[in-house]
Amino acid sequence: MRFVLPLIFAALALGVLPSCKRIEAKLRRLAEQSGVTPKPPPPPKPEEPALTAEEQAIEKKLQETALQEAAAPGPEMPAAPAFELNKSSVVSILGYHDFKDRGGSPMLISAPKFRTQMQAIKDSKIPVISLSDMMAWKRGEKNIPEEAIVITMDDGWEGVYTYAYPVLKEFGFPFTIYLYKKYVGGAGRSMSWDQIKEMMQHGCEVGSHSVSHESLKKKPKNAKTDADVQQWIVSELKDSRDFLEENLHVKVLSFAYPYGNFDDSIMETGLQIGYESLVTVNGQKVTWDTPNGKLGRYIVHGDNDINFKLATSFRGRGDVGSNKFLVADAKNDKGEQLIQLKPKPEAVITERRPLIEADLKKLGTIVPESIKLRIAGLGTVPANYDPAAMVVRFQFPYKLRKEDCAVSLSFQREPSQPTEVVSWHFKIDLAAAYLPAQ
Repeated sequence: MRFVLPLIFAALALGVLPSCKRIEAKLRRLAEQSGVTPKPPPPPKPEEPALTAEEQAIEKKLQETALQEAAAPGPEMPAAPAFELNKSSVVSILGYHDFKDRGGSPMLISAPKFRTQMQAIKDSKIPVISLSDMMAWKRGEKNIPEEAIVITMDDGWEGVYTYAYPVLKEFGFPFTIYLYKKYVGGAGRSMSWDQIKEMMQHGCEVGSHSVSHESLKKKPKNAKTDADVQQWIVSELKDSRDFLEENLHVKVLSFAYPYGNFDDSIMETGLQIGYESLVTVNGQKVTWDTPNGKLGRYIVHGDNDINFKLATSFRGRGDVGSNKFLVADAKNDKGEQLIQLKPKPEAVITERRPLIEADLKKLGTIVPESIKLRIAGLGTVPANYDPAAMVVRFQFPYKLRKEDCAVSLSFQREPSQPTEVVSWHFKIDLAAAYLPAQ
């Protein structure tokens, strides 16, 4: 190659070979790569004019500023607030059976009475949540309101679909029905599968209520040994669940003891089979540490309101039927807002230790001893009441870590009058609260 390339270039120069620019360029590249012909040097860069003294000072200033900005830490971004489970919530589970257009008995409630009860719950602003939401809270996966209600109905009577379901759908209340295998699918006065599936599209969840609806503590006639009894209990628990799952194509995770009869052995069997919750007829509210196999329920009767009042009375503020609930923007006959609230309802604030205020002057008179201020997650707090200004105040003693804050204020205008309750909530912009002031 070292001897051939010079000959080729000489031939080109003498015109021995045809002059072809493409061939010439290629041969020149080969010569440069082989080292025979060196690459032409790059053109010299034009010299930059020398900086003046003023320009040198500006250049130095810019370099110092750049170094300072590079060394300075960037703004600290707030970390997402860690999830904190509110274990102070309390849930009241209501239990109903059958419904009809009028009248009433222990297991039958009239449609007008049921509507009145649901309206009282809606007016109270005590949230109605699903059973599955309550269990997610007990698993530590999500928070629920400070006070909440769960609605359940046993057996699968057609009256549930005819009278109760339209009211629950209208109010947007979720609910759970407990069905037993021998009474489902349209036999007698039971609901049909189509009715059940329709309700499942509008907030209805399904639980099991056994196969036969017999008391699980009652020994079956054909059981001769303890092993026979245990096998029967297992079939009542498991076969009913499998039957519902096969027909409705949903996971059935809750069980209602027929007549509320159970013992620890039956409870453990239910939990081992795979039920997450088992509900009783014992009138007790559910707290975070209530055993999942012994969740209390208040069975509401059609001929008296005792259990309904007990169920809807939370922490001494009275049942929903005996309280008068005010909307946060309630006005008097002059069009003036009755209660001035701070922070305002639905407001978004940045102060993490907010001052809660309620100006009650427009109400006329207040019984000071009747005032109770409740904060979600804290319960009743030691609020200060100024009788002269008629203002209730509470300063948070520490910075809030949650985005939502719900407040409930109860009071009486006269000792003989019912307790009135006003509830509102506001939000805290946690990200903005961490940013430095501008």
